[in-house]
Amino acid sequence: MKKAMLFFVALLFSVSVNAATLTLTGVGSSGATQSVDVNNNNTVLAGGTVGEVTSWSSLFDLSSDDNTAVKVEWSFNPFAALTGATLVFGELDLGGDYLPGAQTFDITGDFSFTAFLTAGVVYGLDIIDASSNILKYDVSVSAVPVPAALFLFAPALLGFLGLRRKSAVAA
Repeated sequence: MKKAMLFFVALLFSVSVNAATLTLTGVGSSGATQSVDVNNNNTVLAGGTVGEVTSWSSLFDLSSDDNTAVKVEWSFNPFAALTGATLVFGELDLGGDYLPGAQTFDITGDFSFTAFLTAGVVYGLDIIDASSNILKYDVSVSAVPVPAALFLFAPALLGFLGLRRKSAVAA
């Protein structure tokens, strides 16, 4: 039993708690500028500006090197300048088209959601059919790491189970 517990504890510490590496690429935009500002490790940032046009779109591709949960946040400045837009998120096929099951959200301002990314799969993260006055938009995607407390909780739980078993044998 002691060897099994030591093996399990060693296994817990061998698992990495680092978040996945994300990659965000600008695919194109219409009526807006587009740039990827930070594209490293577990957080990616992008943005752009919209000028005098009233209708615009901005398309991004997102991928991960590991299965991970992510938090996606879109923000607009000034907030009131965005009068409406459709946010589309989903898995893309090799031709860059959305596969069935893509999610669409009608938004009129800052918006955030969480999603789960599968390693090696390319996802579309697009704003389409947007209408606004002049504004700046930003998108931030960050991986959600496994909490370090998980690795502290499991050995404590094993210790309690060992104490319970020891007291049952003594009785």
